[in-house]
Amino acid sequence: MKHMIIRSKMKKGKPLMKDPMVSCYVPEMNWLDFSRLRRMLRTYSTVYIKPDKGRQGKGVIQVKKLNSSKSEISYKQKTKRVSSKKVMKEIKKHIHLRKKYLIQQGIELATYHGRPFDVRLVLQKPLNRWRLTLMSAKVASRRNSIVTNVARGAKEVNVVKVLHGVDQPINVLKVLRELVDVSHQIVQVLDSHFPLQIVGLDMGIDRKGKVWFIEANTKPDCTGMRKLDRKLYRKYLEAKKLIGKR
Repeated sequence: MKHMIIRSKMKKGKPLMKDPMVSCYVPEMNWLDFSRLRRMLRTYSTVYIKPDKGRQGKGVIQVKKLNSSKSEISYKQKTKRVSSKKVMKEIKKHIHLRKKYLIQQGIELATYHGRPFDVRLVLQKPLNRWRLTLMSAKVASRRNSIVTNVARGAKEVNVVKVLHGVDQPINVLKVLRELVDVSHQIVQVLDSHFPLQIVGLDMGIDRKGKVWFIEANTKPDCTGMRKLDRKLYRKYLEAKKLIGKR
């Protein structure tokens, strides 16, 4: 079975949103248009606009509702306040009109030393069984960063170290167990829809300790995780070799 690389975030997200077991971990996601954006901003205080086939956090826009008449739009390292009526007009300045974009429910991520972070889990299927081979926390470079991509300056840090140093009170063992359990459930759902051998999952933890799915990558770049745990990285390479022989 050949591994399938899926670039569309919506294509990967749809089966997860529909699944009765994992949907509670998946933020709401829709195609971008003005009426959906308006409705989602009524429901959530923050939403993210993302290119459907974007990589490395490129092109991500954060929209934060300040009150009924004002919103804050953050793109790259700039933030601008606009009236709620002009939100879509402002967003159009930063998007390519020929590309497809999504609106995703924003998660208020837990912080480590004041900076938001998420968790990358890499799962592989070398012998017809999924196994978790790599895990790291990606800590944003700045307190007000809107993305936690390593390509955007985030640092990969040992996940246990980060969870023990989280600024909010969380149950570390419970969160770790949930991250592992939910990531296995997610890859099983994705695997039932697409031929897959390796998946990198970006998972968030909100400030109350709830685990969230953020994104799935079917071609994860794992080189930065080598420094964190060489023994684990060797296991990842062994699994990769087994997959390559099939």
